[in-house]
Amino acid sequence: MKRILAYSSTVLLASCLTGPAAAGHVAETLTLSAGWNAVYLESTPDTPAPSDFFAGLPQVEHVSLYESSSFGATEQIASDGSSIDQKPVAFLVWVKGNPDGSTLKSMRGGRCYLIYTTAAATKTFYGVPAQPRTNWQVADGGFATLAGVSIPAGEKVQSGAYFKEGPVDVDSMKSPCEAGGTDPAAPEFTPLVAFTGMPKVSGGRAYALEGRRAAEWAGVVGVTVPSLSGAIAFPSGSSLQAFTVSNNGTTNRTIRVAYGPSELSGETQPPLQVYLPLEGTNAAHWATFATHDFHLAPGEARTLTLAADKSALSTNATYAALVTVSDLSGTKMRVRVPVTVAADADSEYSAAFPKGLWCGNVTLCQVDRLSDGNPIPSGGEMKASAIVFVDSSGAAHLMQRVAVVTADEQAEDGSRDVKLMPDAVGVPSGYSARRISAVFPDVAHRSLAATSGVFGEMLQFDWTVEADAKDNPFRHAWHPDHATGFAVTNRLALAWRTESGESTFGYDPNEVTYGICTWTLGGLSGTGDIRMRGTFALKRVLPVSKVEEQ
Repeated sequence: MKRILAYSSTVLLASCLTGPAAAGHVAETLTLSAGWNAVYLESTPDTPAPSDFFAGLPQVEHVSLYESSSFGATEQIASDGSSIDQKPVAFLVWVKGNPDGSTLKSMRGGRCYLIYTTAAATKTFYGVPAQPRTNWQVADGGFATLAGVSIPAGEKVQSGAYFKEGPVDVDSMKSPCEAGGTDPAAPEFTPLVAFTGMPKVSGGRAYALEGRRAAEWAGVVGVTVPSLSGAIAFPSGSSLQAFTVSNNGTTNRTIRVAYGPSELSGETQPPLQVYLPLEGTNAAHWATFATHDFHLAPGEARTLTLAADKSALSTNATYAALVTVSDLSGTKMRVRVPVTVAADADSEYSAAFPKGLWCGNVTLCQVDRLSDGNPIPSGGEMKASAIVFVDSSGAAHLMQRVAVVTADEQAEDGSRDVKLMPDAVGVPSGYSARRISAVFPDVAHRSLAATSGVFGEMLQFDWTVEADAKDNPFRHAWHPDHATGFAVTNRLALAWRTESGESTFGYDPNEVTYGICTWTLGGLSGTGDIRMRGTFALKRVLPVSKVEEQ
């Protein structure tokens, strides 16, 4: 069966800029039979030039790729408004040993190729995955569209299930065509023959089908990323990114989003979080980005916000991974998206998140004795300021007072600020001078290192107000019976979670982090320990990693 063939993946600017640099890779195997083969490349090879890519395969003599820019519509409009005939189909070609006569300069992922080889050949390579895109043309005048199948390698799926929800002629769905033949001048396309039911198509192959309308439709799974690189990218200075998954089919589907490592050794998978809604509520929470299923109606989309934890990344390592979006409802279609995360430069005055000075407040609204075990609402709310400093090593400190001044102000009149505020933080010129104070801890302690925990998960601070401390609430210097009080232990616990246990901490420098706070007072004579409970909220106000004790 002879057909005029129109095929490609229409490549957007995002796909054109995808390259082998620091981005998640996949391993792909190209299997060729003697004669003509129609194949779909899921990824852009690290060596995309055809002469380099096929250097180890002397059997390959001819490669052709349809150039979609020369055939963008089924009908062309002349300057006077009249219609003109379709432009002829144009192919980019590569011919072994003929660089001057070759117009195909690069092998790109997401496209379909016709390859002629004199003998069977196999090639395994690493590449950066690209999104599949198929530019369907109307099945008029013998035109057919060559469309790739993006499912796990070695697997098959019924052609009807994979293609029927797109712009495909229902009748021709019974006989998708595969390329073959041994005539080097042109391939032959013959219908697949099924023993029972619809014929099956294989991942990594391309098939000719007749479309009933012109449209760009690659399958039921849609993925949109804002980065021009085609990747979910976290460049230096950025910890937040979003991408969208959609159901491009006509029936309800379950779409799975899975996060995993790059298949290329030497690329380390960075930790990511995802902001997910809580089922049955209007709330959402941060969770570890792993495997998540979404039930989407036809045309429905879901935007996922991701946050990258850059606190433990080294500038000497390459951080890359893969997001696989797949259909669990019958087509097996998958779209793999590269992930790249750049480690932020770390310095005293430009510290990597979450290092820095965090300021906020604590609101206590419940109280109980530990022996009772059941907190009850208090008569009112107790509000206090809170300052937490995360230093260059990631250790957290509860600050009593802090003076924030510009470098110039500190040099010119630093003594005045230092006397008023025991703890001073020197910051680059350009910051406004301001003073921040808090009730935690007491005056005797200018700062406290966390007793246990990690910032963003849970922190615990312990200190004691000594019996003769000036701010001991049980001491009265002018009363002979209360010249000395008794020591009061303090335990302040911050937990970044909701009441039901979900994480509230995301690696977004612009976000206010919050959680549950408890303040326990011990050593109280005759009453037992008392615990106050409420909430806290903190925001990073300065990206500094050093405090100058004055």
